[in-house]
Amino acid sequence: MPIDPGALSAVAAAYAKGMTSIRGRRVQRLLTREFAGAEQVILVQLDDAGPAVLGLSAGGAAFCRTDGRGRHASIVKWRHGSTDAVEARFDLLKDSLPLLDAKASPLARDTRRDLAHLSPSSVPSEARALAAMAIEAPSPHAT
Repeated sequence: MPIDPGALSAVAAAYAKGMTSIRGRRVQRLLTREFAGAEQVILVQLDDAGPAVLGLSAGGAAFCRTDGRGRHASIVKWRHGSTDAVEARFDLLKDSLPLLDAKASPLARDTRRDLAHLSPSSVPSEARALAAMAIEAPSPHAT
């Protein structure tokens, strides 16, 4: 069951809190649009790398880490157990947040490494099973 829109909006607002007003609103809109299908959306603390947003569902996960600066924000999505992901880059300079490009590629080691260093306290107990599936690296012999 997808996350409640009000709960998703609250997570997006909390994530964008330290950003400039215009960029913060754009990041909030991007997160509420792109994470709407997730069952759980949580703010996670990544050791020294700062906060990120992790969307979780029974089938896969999505990850975003942006400070709202720069031309674009990326969202990486993947299916549980997959070695492949799709990274979509969205234009933060335009209110409509158009897609700049999307490319399928191997799930970046950086993303898995970041997620492997989640602070345990940043993952609510009800999301831990889905988070474990999202960060588990597939077996090298998986088909």
